[in-house]
Amino acid sequence: MKIRDVVEVIIAFFAAYLFYQFLILISGTTVPVVSVASGSMIPKLYPGDIVIAMKPENLNIGDIIIYRANCSYLPNEDIIHRIIGFENDKIITKGDNNLVRDPCLVEKSQVKGKVIFAVPLLGWPKLILHKLTGL
Repeated sequence: MKIRDVVEVIIAFFAAYLFYQFLILISGTTVPVVSVASGSMIPKLYPGDIVIAMKPENLNIGDIIIYRANCSYLPNEDIIHRIIGFENDKIITKGDNNLVRDPCLVEKSQVKGKVIFAVPLLGWPKLILHKLTGL
């Protein structure tokens, strides 16, 4: 491999990093682009889709959100599910493909983003890399 090739790869990674930081800035969320990893949101979202999210403002029933789970069965995992209701100041969520609602209520502080649209299949490279490396 030539030095020029190495430099081009480094520049490409740096450009991708800067672009992602720009997306974080304009979207108002730390998770502007997320790969869907499970089938819990089928038929709306499929594994391998990429979702684009914005700052989680004006949350309503029917919105799809990205939140950090804080349950004993899912500690510290990001979940993409739909809001199906509110209980006091907490959010009730459910995957469209799941039979029952999520067992834990979501605090508004756990919500990282509100999904605004999805792009099919573009998330597969990240999912494959995650599977191979565990990162």
